Amino acid sequence: MSSKTKPKKLVKKGSSRLSRWTIGAVAAAVVFVGAVAAIVMSSGGGDPDTAVAGSEAQAASAATELTPTGEVSSMGLPVLETPGYASGVAESGGVTVQGADWDMGRVPLNVAVLPFWTLTNTGSTEVTLGEPQAEVRAGCCPGPFALGTGTLAPGESTVLTFELAMHEGMDGWHDMGVYVPIEGGSDQGRLELSVTGDFRD
Repeated sequence: MSSKTKPKKLVKKGSSRLSRWTIGAVAAAVVFVGAVAAIVMSSGGGDPDTAVAGSEAQAASAATELTPTGEVSSMGLPVLETPGYASGVAESGGVTVQGADWDMGRVPLNVAVLPFWTLTNTGSTEVTLGEPQAEVRAGCCPGPFALGTGTLAPGESTVLTFELAMHEGMDGWHDMGVYVPIEGGSDQGRLELSVTGDFRD
Protein backbone atom coordinates (compact mmCIF):
# COMPACT_ATOMS: atom_id res chain seq x y z
CA MET A 1 0.00 0.00 0.00
CA SER A 2 2.71 2.45 1.06
CA SER A 3 4.77 1.76 -2.03
CA LYS A 4 1.75 2.48 -4.20
CA THR A 5 0.81 5.62 -2.25
CA LYS A 6 4.28 7.09 -2.44
CA PRO A 7 4.44 7.28 -6.21
CA LYS A 8 0.96 8.80 -6.29
CA LYS A 9 2.12 11.59 -3.99
CA LEU A 10 5.21 12.18 -6.13
CA VAL A 11 3.12 12.35 -9.25
CA LYS A 12 0.68 14.74 -7.60
CA LYS A 13 3.49 17.05 -6.48
CA GLY A 14 5.14 16.98 -9.90
CA SER A 15 1.82 17.72 -11.59
CA SER A 16 1.20 20.63 -9.24
CA ARG A 17 4.67 22.05 -9.87
CA LEU A 18 4.26 21.68 -13.59
CA SER A 19 0.91 23.46 -13.61
CA ARG A 20 2.28 26.33 -11.49
CA TRP A 21 5.27 26.71 -13.82
CA THR A 22 2.96 26.68 -16.87
CA ILE A 23 0.67 29.33 -15.36
CA GLY A 24 3.64 31.51 -14.47
CA ALA A 25 5.11 31.18 -17.96
CA VAL A 26 1.78 32.02 -19.60
CA ALA A 27 1.34 35.06 -17.33
CA ALA A 28 4.83 36.30 -18.15
CA ALA A 29 4.19 35.81 -21.87
CA VAL A 30 0.94 37.79 -21.63
CA VAL A 31 2.72 40.66 -19.86
CA PHE A 32 5.52 40.64 -22.45
CA VAL A 33 3.11 40.58 -25.40
CA GLY A 34 1.12 43.42 -23.83
CA ALA A 35 4.23 45.52 -23.40
CA VAL A 36 5.34 44.90 -27.00
CA ALA A 37 1.85 45.72 -28.28
CA ALA A 38 1.85 48.99 -26.31
CA ILE A 39 5.21 49.97 -27.80
CA VAL A 40 4.10 49.09 -31.33
CA MET A 41 0.82 50.97 -30.95
CA SER A 42 2.50 54.10 -29.56
CA SER A 43 5.16 54.11 -32.27
CA GLY A 44 2.76 53.17 -35.04
CA GLY A 45 0.47 56.12 -34.33
CA GLY A 46 3.35 58.50 -34.78
CA ASP A 47 4.04 61.71 -32.94
CA PRO A 48 2.71 64.74 -34.87
CA ASP A 49 5.66 66.82 -33.71
CA THR A 50 8.08 64.18 -34.96
CA ALA A 51 6.27 64.02 -38.30
CA VAL A 52 6.44 67.81 -38.67
CA ALA A 53 10.12 67.80 -37.75
CA GLY A 54 10.73 65.16 -40.40
CA SER A 55 8.89 67.23 -43.00
CA GLU A 56 10.91 70.31 -42.03
CA ALA A 57 14.13 68.35 -42.33
CA GLN A 58 13.14 67.29 -45.86
CA ALA A 59 12.23 70.88 -46.74
CA ALA A 60 15.57 72.11 -45.38
CA SER A 61 17.38 69.47 -47.38
CA ALA A 62 15.50 70.52 -50.53
CA ALA A 63 16.31 74.17 -49.84
CA THR A 64 20.05 73.52 -49.49
CA GLU A 65 20.10 71.68 -52.83
CA LEU A 66 19.74 74.92 -54.80
CA THR A 67 22.26 75.16 -57.61
CA PRO A 68 25.24 77.50 -57.14
CA THR A 69 25.59 80.00 -59.99
CA GLY A 70 29.37 80.24 -59.63
CA GLU A 71 29.08 83.92 -58.67
CA VAL A 72 30.19 85.50 -55.40
CA SER A 73 28.06 88.16 -53.70
CA SER A 74 29.24 91.61 -52.60
CA MET A 75 29.65 90.08 -49.11
CA GLY A 76 31.82 87.24 -50.41
CA LEU A 77 29.08 84.59 -50.14
CA PRO A 78 28.31 82.00 -52.82
CA VAL A 79 25.31 82.94 -54.94
CA LEU A 80 22.61 80.29 -55.42
CA GLU A 81 19.90 80.22 -58.05
CA THR A 82 16.87 82.15 -56.83
CA PRO A 83 14.33 79.72 -55.36
CA GLY A 84 10.54 79.97 -55.65
CA TYR A 85 8.70 81.83 -58.36
CA ALA A 86 7.60 85.31 -59.42
CA SER A 87 3.98 86.15 -60.22
CA GLY A 88 1.75 89.15 -60.84
CA VAL A 89 2.16 92.23 -63.00
CA ALA A 90 3.22 95.74 -62.02
CA GLU A 91 2.75 98.80 -64.25
CA SER A 92 3.58 102.44 -63.74
CA GLY A 93 4.77 105.38 -65.82
CA GLY A 94 4.80 103.34 -69.03
CA VAL A 95 6.96 100.58 -67.50
CA THR A 96 5.67 97.02 -67.09
CA VAL A 97 7.05 94.12 -65.05
CA GLN A 98 5.86 90.55 -65.51
CA GLY A 99 6.51 88.55 -62.34
CA ALA A 100 6.40 91.51 -59.97
CA ASP A 101 6.14 89.53 -56.72
CA TRP A 102 8.82 87.00 -55.78
CA ASP A 103 7.83 84.21 -53.38
CA MET A 104 11.15 82.50 -52.67
CA GLY A 105 9.92 80.08 -50.02
CA ARG A 106 12.71 78.47 -47.96
CA VAL A 107 16.15 80.05 -48.37
CA PRO A 108 19.32 78.72 -46.64
CA LEU A 109 21.46 80.91 -44.44
CA ASN A 110 25.00 82.05 -45.27
CA VAL A 111 24.40 82.16 -49.03
CA ALA A 112 23.18 84.90 -51.36
CA VAL A 113 20.19 84.88 -53.69
CA LEU A 114 19.39 87.43 -56.39
CA PRO A 115 15.68 87.88 -57.04
CA PHE A 116 15.34 89.92 -60.21
CA TRP A 117 12.78 91.79 -62.30
CA THR A 118 12.73 92.69 -66.00
CA LEU A 119 11.48 96.24 -66.50
CA THR A 120 10.12 96.98 -69.99
CA ASN A 121 9.13 100.35 -71.41
CA THR A 122 5.74 99.57 -72.95
CA GLY A 123 4.97 103.25 -73.53
CA SER A 124 5.67 105.55 -76.47
CA THR A 125 8.26 107.86 -74.86
CA GLU A 126 11.62 107.41 -73.19
CA VAL A 127 11.52 106.93 -69.41
CA THR A 128 14.04 107.44 -66.64
CA LEU A 129 14.31 104.97 -63.80
CA GLY A 130 15.07 106.38 -60.36
CA GLU A 131 17.04 104.77 -57.55
CA PRO A 132 15.29 101.60 -56.29
CA GLN A 133 14.31 101.66 -52.63
CA ALA A 134 13.54 98.77 -50.25
CA GLU A 135 10.86 98.79 -47.57
CA VAL A 136 11.30 96.16 -44.85
CA ARG A 137 7.83 94.95 -43.88
CA ALA A 138 9.10 91.91 -41.98
CA GLY A 139 12.61 90.72 -41.20
CA CYS A 140 15.68 92.86 -41.78
CA CYS A 141 18.76 93.69 -43.77
CA PRO A 142 18.01 94.43 -47.43
CA GLY A 143 21.04 94.13 -49.68
CA PRO A 144 22.20 96.26 -52.61
CA PHE A 145 20.32 96.76 -55.87
CA ALA A 146 21.83 96.51 -59.33
CA LEU A 147 19.99 98.19 -62.21
CA GLY A 148 21.12 97.53 -65.79
CA THR A 149 20.39 101.01 -67.12
CA GLY A 150 18.72 104.20 -65.91
CA THR A 151 16.88 105.07 -69.16
CA LEU A 152 14.60 103.04 -71.40
CA ALA A 153 13.49 103.93 -74.91
CA PRO A 154 10.12 102.59 -76.03
CA GLY A 155 10.32 98.78 -76.26
CA GLU A 156 13.60 98.52 -74.33
CA SER A 157 14.08 96.43 -71.19
CA THR A 158 16.52 96.26 -68.31
CA VAL A 159 17.01 93.98 -65.33
CA LEU A 160 16.90 94.96 -61.66
CA THR A 161 18.48 92.54 -59.17
CA PHE A 162 18.24 92.60 -55.39
CA GLU A 163 20.94 90.85 -53.37
CA LEU A 164 19.70 89.10 -50.23
CA ALA A 165 21.80 87.12 -47.75
CA MET A 166 21.05 86.25 -44.13
CA HIS A 167 23.04 84.55 -41.36
CA GLU A 168 22.24 83.33 -37.85
CA GLY A 169 20.42 86.07 -35.95
CA MET A 170 18.88 87.37 -39.17
CA ASP A 171 16.90 84.22 -39.88
CA GLY A 172 13.13 83.91 -40.18
CA TRP A 173 10.40 85.35 -42.36
CA HIS A 174 11.26 88.33 -44.57
CA ASP A 175 8.88 90.50 -46.57
CA MET A 176 10.23 93.46 -48.52
CA GLY A 177 8.69 95.96 -50.85
CA VAL A 178 10.80 97.25 -53.74
CA TYR A 179 9.92 100.64 -55.26
CA VAL A 180 11.33 102.11 -58.48
CA PRO A 181 10.52 105.74 -59.35
CA ILE A 182 9.60 106.31 -63.00
CA GLU A 183 9.91 109.61 -64.86
CA GLY A 184 8.98 110.18 -68.48
CA GLY A 185 8.11 113.64 -69.78
CA SER A 186 5.23 114.85 -67.66
CA ASP A 187 4.34 111.30 -66.61
CA GLN A 188 5.64 110.10 -63.24
CA GLY A 189 4.99 107.01 -61.23
CA ARG A 190 6.45 104.34 -58.99
CA LEU A 191 6.73 100.65 -59.74
CA GLU A 192 5.79 98.52 -56.73
CA LEU A 193 7.48 95.12 -56.55
CA SER A 194 7.98 92.69 -53.67
CA VAL A 195 9.98 89.71 -52.45
CA THR A 196 9.37 87.29 -49.57
CA GLY A 197 11.35 84.38 -48.16
CA ASP A 198 11.85 82.23 -45.07
CA PHE A 199 15.57 82.31 -44.34
CA ARG A 200 16.70 79.36 -42.20
CA ASP A 201 18.68 76.13 -42.34
